Amino acid sequence: MAKKITVSKHLLKERYRLSHHGWFYAIQRIDLLIVAVSGAGIYVGLEVLKFSVDHELRLLWLIKSSGIILVLSITLNLLSQMTGKRTNKHDMIMCSYELSAGNKPSKSDKCEIEKHNDLSERYSGYTRTLNLLSLIFMGIGLGAIVIFFAVTF
Repeated sequence: MAKKITVSKHLLKERYRLSHHGWFYAIQRIDLLIVAVSGAGIYVGLEVLKFSVDHELRLLWLIKSSGIILVLSITLNLLSQMTGKRTNKHDMIMCSYELSAGNKPSKSDKCEIEKHNDLSERYSGYTRTLNLLSLIFMGIGLGAIVIFFAVTF
């Protein structure tokens, strides 16, 4: 029989804090990787276009398309940063209302709390969608570059 292991609340809170920190760190790294990898892909595309001036290369439309897609990936990531900022802004305002209201929030406080919570959730959804699209566009752009090199060289 398996023993049930009990964990103190203090250790559980510390584990939660560390897990949250790791999760947040991973999200930040993904954003940086999307921008760095997309930027590198754009650079490779521009170098190939420069190389194509002296050499006859086929499928240059694939490199040009990948560059446009990678620029879109970076743009979507930038937009996700902006919506993430708005998410946090409305979450802070909501928390501020909750803290100032105490245990017995007034009707107007409840309205403000609900309004800012809804806005925070909406912007959070936008951020998740934009992050996913940015990652997908990066993958498509890099895939196009890989296909170009696989077919051309």
